[in-house]
Amino acid sequence: MKSFQKIISSIAIGIAVASSGAYAAELEEIIVTATKRAESLQDVAMSVTALDGSKIEEVGMHSLEDLSDYVPNLTVSVNPVNTIIGMRGVGIGANQSFEQSVGIYVDGVHYGKSRQVRTGLFDLQQVEVLRGPQGILFGKNTLAGAINVTSASPTVGDEFEGKVSLSKESHGSETVEVSMSGSLSDTFAVRLAFKDRKDDGYMTNSQVAGATFIGEPLPGAFSSNAPITDESMWRLSALWEPNDSTSVEFKHAKSDHTRTGGTAVLGTFSPLANIPGSNALMYGTMGAVYPGFAGQVAAGTVDTYRDGITLGGCALATKMGRSHEVCANGGEMPEGTMTTTDDTSLNIEIDMANGYTFTSVTGLNKYEYEDGIDADFLPLRFIGRSDISSYEHTSQEFRIASPSENKFSYVAGAYYDEQEQIIDRLVAVDGTFGIPGTMPYILGAPVLDTFLFFPPATTGALGLPFAYEGLTKFQKVARISTWKQDTESWALFFQGKYDLTDNLTLTAGVRYTEEDKTAHAKMDLTTNTTGLANANPSPLLAALMGASFASYAHDFNETRSTDQLMPGVSLDWQYSEDSMFYISYSEGFKSGGFNAVDDQNPTFNANGTTNPTIPAQGFEYDDETADSFEIGGKHSLMDGAMTLNWAMFDSTYDNQQVSTFVGLGFVVTNAASTEISGLEVDMTWQATDKLRLGASFAIMDGEYGSYPGAGCTAAQASGLLGLGTLNASDGQNHTFDGCTAKFKGDGTQTGSGAQDLAGAKVGVDYNGSLTADYATPVAEGILWFASVDVNFTDGFFMAGDRDPIDFEQGFEKVNVRTGLRGDNWTLMAYGKNVADKVTPSGAFDIPLAAGSHGQYTMPGDVYGVRLSFDF
Repeated sequence: MKSFQKIISSIAIGIAVASSGAYAAELEEIIVTATKRAESLQDVAMSVTALDGSKIEEVGMHSLEDLSDYVPNLTVSVNPVNTIIGMRGVGIGANQSFEQSVGIYVDGVHYGKSRQVRTGLFDLQQVEVLRGPQGILFGKNTLAGAINVTSASPTVGDEFEGKVSLSKESHGSETVEVSMSGSLSDTFAVRLAFKDRKDDGYMTNSQVAGATFIGEPLPGAFSSNAPITDESMWRLSALWEPNDSTSVEFKHAKSDHTRTGGTAVLGTFSPLANIPGSNALMYGTMGAVYPGFAGQVAAGTVDTYRDGITLGGCALATKMGRSHEVCANGGEMPEGTMTTTDDTSLNIEIDMANGYTFTSVTGLNKYEYEDGIDADFLPLRFIGRSDISSYEHTSQEFRIASPSENKFSYVAGAYYDEQEQIIDRLVAVDGTFGIPGTMPYILGAPVLDTFLFFPPATTGALGLPFAYEGLTKFQKVARISTWKQDTESWALFFQGKYDLTDNLTLTAGVRYTEEDKTAHAKMDLTTNTTGLANANPSPLLAALMGASFASYAHDFNETRSTDQLMPGVSLDWQYSEDSMFYISYSEGFKSGGFNAVDDQNPTFNANGTTNPTIPAQGFEYDDETADSFEIGGKHSLMDGAMTLNWAMFDSTYDNQQVSTFVGLGFVVTNAASTEISGLEVDMTWQATDKLRLGASFAIMDGEYGSYPGAGCTAAQASGLLGLGTLNASDGQNHTFDGCTAKFKGDGTQTGSGAQDLAGAKVGVDYNGSLTADYATPVAEGILWFASVDVNFTDGFFMAGDRDPIDFEQGFEKVNVRTGLRGDNWTLMAYGKNVADKVTPSGAFDIPLAAGSHGQYTMPGDVYGVRLSFDF
């Protein structure tokens, strides 16, 4: 904290110096709605970054992932399972049942799942990023912050106008954006916006392209590039103002997003000393079929190099009544995703007598998606995961706001929502590794075409034939599952503001929430002989799947209820007309739920059999709560030429929900606590009429206070297996390098072990961006402009087990733009990440390949040109 104090002292000196003198240039005022009222950003007592639509368009932000580069302490990453949004080092894991830590609001409507914003940003008026718990006015699932998105609206009385933008970038990327807006009468206006974007992928799958090692490319892969993106979206807005005191705005948006291929590459391919038998067999097969693969990975010369096929994808699609040409032709689904969204909002605002305002916000949101993952991440056709999911969310909020100029003013309201989320999933394992004839050679038995078999001693003792397909051996096995969760919640909230003196204001509020959830989770085991999407009740199959993959059929029906009271208070001191200081305390919570992974274990009886209707520990997880102290300031300096906003925070998160990749899926636990403190600074300076400079950065210090149930790294698990082999056949707990597991009397361990990550680092030490924008006339009616952005971050862990292999060193990325702007046109050339720094956004352990690690890779340099025309 001493370093923070030095920084604050420096800020205070800078404020004192900058407050004197005369300056010609002046910044425009930024209006935000972070307090459910339209207020100047400089009057809002919280840490907020606001970006207007023109900045988002100019920079070329296509997604929230792009937005995070320009907002300190905001992180957004996309993996095959989820879009993970974090703030101040706190986010969610890859489990699709998780609620958000950072709430997303579009036109006043809460988007309950991050999948709803996987499609691009377009036609926006403004995006506000609110840091810290926002529980009172924004509600549950905002304990780390909120992103408040406002799309562009029509204006009653305006004539019809429009805009067309065409962009072409590296990797075959093309984008078309069109918007039209105008009034149909004196009281009614409409706006229509459309965006279409395509690209050919920024990675090469050299296996599909034909560059092989020893083995030949597997048939059926679809493209040599990844990820290929094709997305389109449109939004219709209608605004009716029947009189001066009433406004009714309706918006409906629809999007289609298709991505073929993935962004995962191997960073490490190396077996550990002690690994399970299935892992050893996989490494042996890779060594036999692709003997040069490990060396190529170590040399860093391998790109995606995968078959790109989702094993079992067509089986699930057919079962769910989905029609795909590739399935009809006897093929298999490619890796990728197809997502459609429908979002509707209705905002009604009525100015009542005596200055009071009534607001109604109605939302109806839904999505459907099909995901396919080549889940072994290798050139072998080994593991595939397919998801088909749907989600519906209906919400209603009523608010009343008193006149803001009163000595005492307030905002009060009520909120209600209903949600339904369904995930149908199939996870398949090919025991032949997709290469006919390989297993007999590797296993040394001509009758064994798969590693999924019972040995002769077992079949002989049972009086069954050895290696009989569908009985004592299986070419392919799978898990077919359905998970459904229904949520119903309501809340009441109140926030009041009282002027203690002319320059001292006290704000306090509270929100009470109740929530009920019910979940149904059913999983069956299947084989190729009965169809991968059809349950197979074979007890031999159950025994094999339990022993090999810890997969047990189950049928759970569970309910949970919670209620939370979230208070908040702040004290604002208007030091001068241009400077305000504040101190605040706030609380928030993220509701618990039920684990959406399909390999959740049931409870076990004393005789080793399972209770398929009773879930083991880990199916239900608890609420996560947060409390945060913040002290900050908002300053307009140099006669309005500079704004300097800063905030110091100290936050504690209890029962933090975390997800760790184990085996073929993610397991969920509640960490005891996480403690995070830091400093955030946003500065904008209109240095001259032609030059604007900006600096936004954050410094942070975060760690787990206690986390006794964290998953072990692959190296720790390997060490534990070594202990079991040597001397741990005593039924006692044993520890290797901080990872502890209990061993049975036969030397095998129960579970995968756990470690306590108390004191482990959370978040990054620093991150931020520097910007410079210059513009000058070069001819009558023509302006030349140029911009440079530098986005930077310190190093960070990319996996929940804090494996040092999955640590990314800090980096900087530079973006440049230049062009000409006329009265109604703009021509711009630009480069993103011009230093071509290829960095990961996340990392993971390769399933059934202990010791190997993969990464989700971001694009390198991108160059493009954009032409815009207003009419």
